[in-house]
Amino acid sequence: MPAGASTIPITNLKAPATSAHMKQFTLTAENATVSFGSGINIPSWTFNGVEPGPTLRVQQGDLVVVNVVNHLSFGITIHWHGINIVNSADGVAGVTQDAIKPGQTYVYRFVTNDPGTYWYHSHQLADEETTGGLFGMLIVDPKTPTIHADVDYSVALHEWNTDNNQTVFTLNNTAQTLNEAARPGQWVRLRIAETSNTASTAPHLVTLLGAPFKVVSLDGHDLNAPQWLHETPLPIGTAQRYDLLFQMPAQGSVSLVTAEEKDNLHYQRYPSIVIGQGSVPAQLPPVTSWFDMTTYGQPAHSAITAQSHFDTSYSIALNNMMGTSLGRTGMTYTMNGKVFPNTGMIMVKEGQLVRIHLDNQSALYHPMHLHGHTFTVIAHNGQPLKGSPVYLDTVLVPPHSSYDIAFVANNPGIWMIHCHNFVHANWGMDMMLMYDNYSTPFNVGTQSGNFPD
Repeated sequence: MPAGASTIPITNLKAPATSAHMKQFTLTAENATVSFGSGINIPSWTFNGVEPGPTLRVQQGDLVVVNVVNHLSFGITIHWHGINIVNSADGVAGVTQDAIKPGQTYVYRFVTNDPGTYWYHSHQLADEETTGGLFGMLIVDPKTPTIHADVDYSVALHEWNTDNNQTVFTLNNTAQTLNEAARPGQWVRLRIAETSNTASTAPHLVTLLGAPFKVVSLDGHDLNAPQWLHETPLPIGTAQRYDLLFQMPAQGSVSLVTAEEKDNLHYQRYPSIVIGQGSVPAQLPPVTSWFDMTTYGQPAHSAITAQSHFDTSYSIALNNMMGTSLGRTGMTYTMNGKVFPNTGMIMVKEGQLVRIHLDNQSALYHPMHLHGHTFTVIAHNGQPLKGSPVYLDTVLVPPHSSYDIAFVANNPGIWMIHCHNFVHANWGMDMMLMYDNYSTPFNVGTQSGNFPD
């Protein structure tokens, strides 16, 4: 995608140089051996020597400046997942920048207009680099709080590959129990981010024991009139986020437990979180019907609905088949029967209302992520949502099902839309959303060393 004389380079799309409200951070990519408890020590790539990387906490409207120092032996980037920022700061190697080479420093500048729970990760060979540890969480507090919480915790779910080809599943920095403090009667907000590859493609299931809870936010965006849930399993696909709200009981603790990945039919004691004084119950409940975002909460006005007039519509069929991707032969993951970079582009003009039909024709789960935009989920399997309006940046499309999503093209540039299962993206399930009259000076491939999956 070479720059043309009549196009605007995306490098022109920049955040302000200064602001009255500015937060500055330094993230140093470096090797470290991380302990996850019970004698589990895993060599990993880290930001600032810890896993997950430091949680960056800012306020809505802040200008965020992040200095990234690369002490690793290979190129990296940072993508600020779910935050609608200027295109030049999106952190996609070969699209919005060159990968940050060993020994180099790179500065990201962006404004956090939308409050919520987000995360950051490498978007250069993410199958290796994010899975290997280059990730962390980013919390944007609202200028005017909409939800009261006395304590606020965040947790990242992550799967690690060990040297003997075993998988270690962790919550933050432990494969055992993470203990957090809260007093009886306090309101707790628990932010959960899925940062794993989820190799089986099925989402992890989590639930809360010891107190009823509400799902107050998905992908950083509040739901309308959420109802109380009781031990309901929450399916969380790669890159998705859930915010839970609950009140500590007068006695005892509250636990977050996960289901066994091999079948998602039984909960397990580890890894887990215990909030307050106590432990995970000795007897765990059965896994019941999964949480359904399409019927949860109450309807409310939404600027975009299934009845809106759309300026342009696209349909993307998701599938997999044996084939060739980037000179490799194996199982490929396709969009409309093709693999990146031959998947074509979604072409839009600024101001258009865009509808995308995601049709999963495969037997696998695909968490589909759109960069640079928040979309409205307008239909599931052809049926409009019955509950709260749902605004996401990543939608988990189950096997043999479909979602319709829509958004206003209000953030110029060149953006990716891709499956956030890292293996699927690495083997072809990527596409570009491109605004008219914009171009990039960066290139993808071996010569440039940029691999944006």
